[in-house]
Amino acid sequence: MPHNNIPHPEMVAKSEEVRQVMTPEWYSRLISLIPDPSRYDQLHNRFEGSVTESFKGDPQKVKECEEARRELNVALSVIMGVSKAVSILDPTVNEKLGSTHQKSSPAGAPLAAAKDLRIFYDKNGQPYCSFTKLPGSKGHEIWFCTGEPGVEANWSLLMWSTTCQKMYLRRLNRTLTNYLKLRGQRGNEVGPWSNMVILPPV
Repeated sequence: MPHNNIPHPEMVAKSEEVRQVMTPEWYSRLISLIPDPSRYDQLHNRFEGSVTESFKGDPQKVKECEEARRELNVALSVIMGVSKAVSILDPTVNEKLGSTHQKSSPAGAPLAAAKDLRIFYDKNGQPYCSFTKLPGSKGHEIWFCTGEPGVEANWSLLMWSTTCQKMYLRRLNRTLTNYLKLRGQRGNEVGPWSNMVILPPV
């Protein structure tokens, strides 16, 4: 703690400064700056939804994605900072956010390739895909191709997701054969491609 070693008189003076500032109005303003669960959900969903759109190359969508990321990053920094500050009273608050006792191996290890990408269908015949979670990955890019899969230029990004189970394969032309593959992503790092699966036409 930053004030452990100052003399008693200095501690009294410092505490008096804080007491003068810490009015009910100041305290209410302080609390209002911490994102509540509803606000954080909005920021997260806005950024997650903008990521896939930004990959299409539209400058406006790229700008919207960067702005959404900036706002989410600010909120995340505030939450992490507050949780670290109050950990002196309750260490479990910070631990639940993963700020302490983090596992070093997944974060530092190279991203691996998914080897069990698979397609399945719901009762209405809608296609989904799943695979085993990739250690260290923060999200996944799912790509599709309706042409010759051996030609890299034929592949396009279908979606970006943070989950690895029951991902709905939307916006596909089901009158054509669709080839799909994915790779993990962590920041600017992308992992190797998974096994390729085929979604037959209907």
